[in-house]
Amino acid sequence: MTRVDITRWKADLPAIFNRLCNEIRINDTIVDWIDIIFEQVGNASKCPPHSHTWFEFNYVLTGQLQTRFHDRLVTINEDDFFLIPPGMIHSHIYKNDNPHEGICLRWRIRQPDDQDGNDPFFDELEGLRHWKPGGYADQYGIKEILLHLFQEALSGRSDLSLQLILIRLLEALTRIAQSEQLVSVESSGPRDQLIKKIEVYLEDYQGKSFNVTELAASLHMSYGHLCRLYKQRTGITLIERMNQIRLEKAAMLLQDPASLLIKEVAESSGFPDIYYFSKAFKKHYGLSPVAYKKKHENEGVSKV
Repeated sequence: MTRVDITRWKADLPAIFNRLCNEIRINDTIVDWIDIIFEQVGNASKCPPHSHTWFEFNYVLTGQLQTRFHDRLVTINEDDFFLIPPGMIHSHIYKNDNPHEGICLRWRIRQPDDQDGNDPFFDELEGLRHWKPGGYADQYGIKEILLHLFQEALSGRSDLSLQLILIRLLEALTRIAQSEQLVSVESSGPRDQLIKKIEVYLEDYQGKSFNVTELAASLHMSYGHLCRLYKQRTGITLIERMNQIRLEKAAMLLQDPASLLIKEVAESSGFPDIYYFSKAFKKHYGLSPVAYKKKHENEGVSKV
């Protein structure tokens, strides 16, 4: 996957995808496409817990993000995908140092009012409501279907032809679900209550001196075991996550028009060394704290 590919797709395909966002009828099933978009995260660091009334499918083309399904935090890497059925509560943490780009599809299904409801295809699509939460490595040919969709769209194929490729994607997902062979990219269960406890601890200590040994002792395990478990389940180290939380707090403070001096922002966020703070902030957000603050001040003025 090259940067040129994604840049071209993001420039040329949205207008075509917008045309596809309507209803298509297959047998006695109506699929209503709500969105077909390339994700634009921008400067956001997270998306809070929420749910939808529609199905949402996400395929990561490059980069990485973390998604929490109920109490389970999963790292989603390049060429992984996940499906969110209606009503499933989930949230996201975005990796500013390795931002993801991906394709997101949203749809609803229904049957015409004049039908008796007996359609196997509708039943198969309804079965996706029971999709097992998690991130999945693409061993199923999903990427090939998506690339085919992109290529056909760029070549000027008809909207109907493109919508039929989208139906192929839904059929592939139903076959995967029925095979009961989904292999999660990161298995979990009750043990991820541990991750929740760690996150609470980190949030509480974001403005203080962070002591991993103290955290490990509070959870009745060794320092080394705790660090290994956290890295294995989240893809990042405890120190990296602590710094993410502190940098997120610093960014929020810098967005306030009446914010503190840079030195005071650093100290309030748990960075006693302003040089280290400035270096870490620029690496995370692509701008120095001063430039970040000025950018948001200018944006505030332009909205007045």
